[in-house]
Amino acid sequence: MRRAFSKRQRLVLRMLAGNLCMICSKPLNNDLHADHVVPFSRGGKTILRNGQALCSSCNLAKGAKIV
Repeated sequence: MRRAFSKRQRLVLRMLAGNLCMICSKPLNNDLHADHVVPFSRGGKTILRNGQALCSSCNLAKGAKIV
């Protein structure tokens, strides 16, 4: 199974989030990290239902936690 979200999936996640980070609401601009809600390392699948658009700061702080 793929670990990284495709370009199309990343675009959909950005649109669903309204171009804002799903945690801190900061505008994403070019700072989009497509994050797994249930981390890939914990069995999370690379599908849209398990994805969210985050800024780099929030994604790096989240790590492999389930928030």
